[in-house]
Amino acid sequence: MQAEQTHSISGNLSQTEAQEYLESLEDLARELDRAMQAIAARELSLLEDSVSRQRAACAHLVELPKRSKARRLKSPEAVSVPPDAELNSRIQTAAESLLILNKRYSLLLKHSGETVRLFSGLFRSYAGHTHPGAGTGPNLHTWSCEL
Repeated sequence: MQAEQTHSISGNLSQTEAQEYLESLEDLARELDRAMQAIAARELSLLEDSVSRQRAACAHLVELPKRSKARRLKSPEAVSVPPDAELNSRIQTAAESLLILNKRYSLLLKHSGETVRLFSGLFRSYAGHTHPGAGTGPNLHTWSCEL
């Protein structure tokens, strides 16, 4: 999501909905940071929990503008207070921070994927085949590893 899209979304929300939207952006940012820490600490259960919470935050961010639009269509005469300039600014800042975090998270996942791919190749080539060696006894074996 680009920062411009966030501004257009928040402009269609009420003050209360915009505050809720900001909280969801902040929740998602915290979860991205938490996921990166879990990857660094090799804590799979924490990563899985964070990914689950990321999904929930993303679903809420998608659902909130739809819910707001449905409310406006249902009651067009109802007056809702649009978000003030300060709240719009905070949403813009949170969206920009989220974009930066998302890039870092993406790079970390890409790096982790490359590392896993390299280790997978290493372990595949380390099949544990034994070769008779030219040692002192007939049962002497050596391990080989192809890279």
